[in-house]
Amino acid sequence: MKQIISTKKLNQILEELKEISRMDFMIFSAGGEQVAGTVQEEFGELAVQFVQSMAETQVARGWIYFRVELGAKTEYVLLCNRNAETESAYMIGRMALCQIRHLFLAVRDPENKKNVLRQILNGELSGEKLAEKCHQVQLRPEKYMIYVIQYKTDQDSVLVETVKNLFISGSADYVIEMDGTRTVLLKHTGDIPDEDYAQYARMIVDNLQTEAMVNVWVGYGEPIDLYEKMNESYTNACTALKIGMVFYGAEKVFCYSRLGIARLIYKLPADLCEIFLREVLGENMAVDFDDEMLTTINQLFEHNLNISETARHLFIHRNTLVYRLERIEKRLGLDIRSFEDAMIFKIAMMVRIHLNELQKETL
Repeated sequence: MKQIISTKKLNQILEELKEISRMDFMIFSAGGEQVAGTVQEEFGELAVQFVQSMAETQVARGWIYFRVELGAKTEYVLLCNRNAETESAYMIGRMALCQIRHLFLAVRDPENKKNVLRQILNGELSGEKLAEKCHQVQLRPEKYMIYVIQYKTDQDSVLVETVKNLFISGSADYVIEMDGTRTVLLKHTGDIPDEDYAQYARMIVDNLQTEAMVNVWVGYGEPIDLYEKMNESYTNACTALKIGMVFYGAEKVFCYSRLGIARLIYKLPADLCEIFLREVLGENMAVDFDDEMLTTINQLFEHNLNISETARHLFIHRNTLVYRLERIEKRLGLDIRSFEDAMIFKIAMMVRIHLNELQKETL
């Protein structure tokens, strides 16, 4: 069996046990190799004989032998010397055995991998600590895409189980519950072409709406191949969700690198937003639009300012559309039929949305 806890870590634990009990300890593999100890002794052959015997414990050459069983199999042998009364030494050995055994079981637990991954995502591990934790739980470098699944209701076990059933296709995939409204799908991307990341995100949305009947949004960034990059990628995916849900409310999938000007506007402070709106819209900065105006404007942008195509999709006469646009021009002082005014208007509306969100946060 491959050793899943570093020798350094095991030695630290045994030294702590020695400091408390004033007894020496050694750990041997089932094959007779000493993997840790407060002293070095040639007891490998005796350890193998003990593993092959039927005894639960034994005493030989002044040392007490204990089986470290993981599952139904003896994987290691713990030895403690008898620098105390036999009964006390045995009790201390049993306590040490319990601690060592639970340590090995903990790092073999798949849930422990998720806990480590959750810490990495949250930026709680870095440098040597991150490398040590990854080694303990046997996390190997893989190419991943971090999909952050956002939903409005409290955490739903049906949603989490649906994600597991539909999108976990190998041992390198993980579903990690982050908080009451956010779950991460850590997807190994070996079988997903780079150009299909967005399509995969849309598939997550569609399947969860169909199978779990839950309305969700998905944010993602760039693929990663190092755990050191995981926190940054997760943060970018969360930012993509925040920005996307503010500026592109009709959409469900948001990629951090494709948010365009929305990322710049999202960083503007409230005072600069107000200055920009006053300069561009003047007295009209607080003007409201009815549903008809909003639909007309959105359709015009969607059809690249093409009057004929917009009128056709709105099922209205071209002259009716021109009349509506002239009304909008009178209210705003901007002719959104022209590219320059249309861009100014689009940016102004995004700035106003952002300003409204900032004002909500201060209430």
